[in-house]
Amino acid sequence: MTCANSCRLRKMIRMTRTGALQVASLLFLTGVVSFTACRQKQESKQPEHQHTTVTAMQDSIAVIPFQLENGGWGYKINIGPKTFIEQTIIPVIMGRKTFQSKEDALKVGECIASKMRKGEGRFPNLTRQELLDMKIAGVE
Repeated sequence: MTCANSCRLRKMIRMTRTGALQVASLLFLTGVVSFTACRQKQESKQPEHQHTTVTAMQDSIAVIPFQLENGGWGYKINIGPKTFIEQTIIPVIMGRKTFQSKEDALKVGECIASKMRKGEGRFPNLTRQELLDMKIAGVE
């Protein structure tokens, strides 16, 4: 009698382990599917930048000059599709002067982007002397 009870008990334990494994697998699968669905929904809700005329690849660095309301110029540095730096005034100098031309904004933006590409940091330094060497209008 003990052997019969023991055999039944072993069979029940095996069935219980199999059932528990199936339930755990089902829960894991449900979690993965839910996570993936939520992640896709969040990515689709992110706004697209419709006003950007330059498209950049995922790891590329692009400089985009733009005109300000007051008539001056600034630049953006995008890494991939996202704006990383938005510069509306001439950096380094005293006061809050905007770039006087699109070309000046582009020159300074390209200088910063070049330093970023060379690995000089996420926010590379720019000196007043570099601005003078580039002949940026408004820098004395």
